[in-house]
Amino acid sequence: MRQQLFWDGNKRTATLAANKLLIDHGAGLFNVPLNLWPQWNELISAYYQSGDMLAIKQWTYDHGIQGVTL
Repeated sequence: MRQQLFWDGNKRTATLAANKLLIDHGAGLFNVPLNLWPQWNELISAYYQSGDMLAIKQWTYDHGIQGVTL
């Protein structure tokens, strides 16, 4: 998502690509529940600024992958 390949739609494009990989490997689907969007936006903004993916990666494992128990 940090690499701006398109002017608009980068998160949607990255989410689509991530879901393809997750489905192919039997890991579920990436989805941000609507009630967690404010938290997601803060984390993604912090990632964009710092490049440090630790917090958003952990959040994604905890809240963003559905259909599999990790």
